[in-house]
Amino acid sequence: MAEISTCTANSSKFVIDRIEGGWATLENFQTLEATSLSVEELPRGAKPGNTLVNINGQWQIDHEDTEARRQRIREKWDRIKRISPI
Repeated sequence: MAEISTCTANSSKFVIDRIEGGWATLENFQTLEATSLSVEELPRGAKPGNTLVNINGQWQIDHEDTEARRQRIREKWDRIKRISPI
C-alpha cells in the first residue's frame, strides 16, 4: 500500500474503505489504487464510506459527494431487491 503524497491528493478524491489499527485504507477514485493514511490525519468525524479531498494540505470530507455515492448505492440495492428478493 502506498503512502499518499499531498501533490497526488490535491487533484484526486479518495473514499475511506476501512479504518483499523490506527490506519485508514483509502481508494483513489481515478486509479482505484489503495493507499493508507494515519487516522490522526483524518478530519473529525471521518468514517468508512466518506469521500475525502486534500485542500491546501488539509484532508476534508466531501459531504456532497459522500451523500451522492450513498444514494447511488441505495438505488442499486433497491433495483437488486426488486429483481431478486432477499
